[in-house]
Amino acid sequence: MRLQPGNPMGRAMMITLFMQLIALGLAIPVLIKLAGVSTGLAFATAGGTALLCLVAGGLFRSPVGYPLGWLAQLAGLALGLISGVMFVIGVIFTGVYVLAFVLGKKIDNATASMANHS
Repeated sequence: MRLQPGNPMGRAMMITLFMQLIALGLAIPVLIKLAGVSTGLAFATAGGTALLCLVAGGLFRSPVGYPLGWLAQLAGLALGLISGVMFVIGVIFTGVYVLAFVLGKKIDNATASMANHS
């Protein structure tokens, strides 16, 4: 579940991970103060997912980057189990991530089709 090297949507997926990292970092105090989540749980879950986004984005051009990116999306959705607001945030970022992937696959298919017809 990865795109061909040089596909611009791969870059969009990587940027989505970094934006998600920022949102998750900002969500930690919200989880603590507004959702009543313990400090340790907030840092372990939202902070851990943010760290996963950072690692996935940093390794995105390597073979492990894409699987880690998908794992980060699942982890972002799972944060909804501790706070409903986090589920909304997870759905938004996962939606953008999946959309970039689908568009990237269309680009890959169009590029392969053009190469076959040349």
